[in-house]
Amino acid sequence: MELRTLIHDARVIDLRGQVAIVTGAGKGIGREIARALAARGASVVVNNRARDGVDSAGDLVAEINKAGGVAVAERSSVEAPEASDLLVAAAIENYGRLDLVVANAAIVDRATFGKAEPKRFREVMEIDFMAPVELVRAALPEVRKHSGRFLFITSAAGTYGEYGVSSYAAAKGALSAFAKTLAIEGRRDGVKANLLAPFALTQMTEGFVPHEQTKVMSPAMVVAAAMWLLNPDTDVTGQTIVAAGNRFRAVVTGETAGLVFPVEQSVGDDRFADAAAALFELDGWESYPDGMAAFLGLMAMDTESGGMA
Repeated sequence: MELRTLIHDARVIDLRGQVAIVTGAGKGIGREIARALAARGASVVVNNRARDGVDSAGDLVAEINKAGGVAVAERSSVEAPEASDLLVAAAIENYGRLDLVVANAAIVDRATFGKAEPKRFREVMEIDFMAPVELVRAALPEVRKHSGRFLFITSAAGTYGEYGVSSYAAAKGALSAFAKTLAIEGRRDGVKANLLAPFALTQMTEGFVPHEQTKVMSPAMVVAAAMWLLNPDTDVTGQTIVAAGNRFRAVVTGETAGLVFPVEQSVGDDRFADAAAALFELDGWESYPDGMAAFLGLMAMDTESGGMA
């Protein structure tokens, strides 16, 4: 997609006047999201640490500005104690406001739990989970002023688990739960929080993507979902979209119809074991907006709504 804004095209979201932060935006998915935001008129704080003489954030900012967009580079490492405050300050000092935050920066440690070094495990949790949390802490007062929104880049590994990336899966699972809770807490102020779980060929996923899929795994092919979730007119919060190769699905969490045992009777080991298979039958499953609603739904079960055991 060309960077030059196509605001007069009705198919393009108009983000003029919006200010965004994108972490890990020097390459891969973050870079494509930052480019897409700028192409739609947003002013973008492009974050990526400079290392080994490579200034990927600066390079992208130069590209955006040359094409007529508006962007500024911020080169903090997201896990640094001062990084979140510096990112928010870059938005406010340069553009006077903050509407959109995309927490994309992440690392992965390819090690099973039994072989993962504790120090490295904590490092992954720090960058992939705690850094986004601290960014929200710094950004929320400003985002709240404009009923803005957060987009967290997560992973199917955080939803389902995945062999060989225990720390990454744990961090992304925690991030998903945090984002959904933020969505619930933000409703009063109109703040939205959603997640995108992309599959794309990036530096971080090299070796994970099957060779036959690489031609359709461009990071650009997940951007449409990101733009929709960042669109001020999209009335969706607390949701997760899985995306790859221009294919998109929603992740829906729910609970099965389950089992009900009479409360006046004890449930012995054998009795539960004999009935347990019914727990996993999908007929009658239901989704809930939050944990309390799920609890109330469980307690409301009777012999008609759940299987009598």
